[in-house]
Formats: sequence, C-alpha cells, structure tokens
Amino acid sequence: MITLPISTYFLSLNTLFSGNSTWAGASAAIIANVVLLSYVVVAFWDDQSERAEMEEQEKKGR
Repeated sequence: MITLPISTYFLSLNTLFSGNSTWAGASAAIIANVVLLSYVVVAFWDDQSERAEMEEQEKKGR
C-alpha cells in the first residue's frame, strides 16, 4: 500500500510524462487517494461483518 504511490511517481515520471514531475506527482497523489479510499472501504466492511456476528451471537444467547 505504501509503495504503490511512490512507484507510480517514479515509473510514470520517465515513461508516461517524459520527465514532467508535476504530472507524475499528480498521478501519485491520485493513486494515494485510491489506496486510502480502498482502506476505508475494507475497514467499513470488516466492521459490518463483526457487528453482524455480534448480533447473531446475542440472538442465540437469548
């Protein structure tokens, strides 16, 4: 997760943008936001599954 934005910067710097560091930095920032968003989504799904398990255990316990 950490290496994806950094590697995007360095790979796109010379291959896609011909040395333009502004565009390479922008692409790395976009990838960093995608990584952050995916982390939040996975954390949200994990929290929902834990809540569902707790509710199921409470229903069985009653």
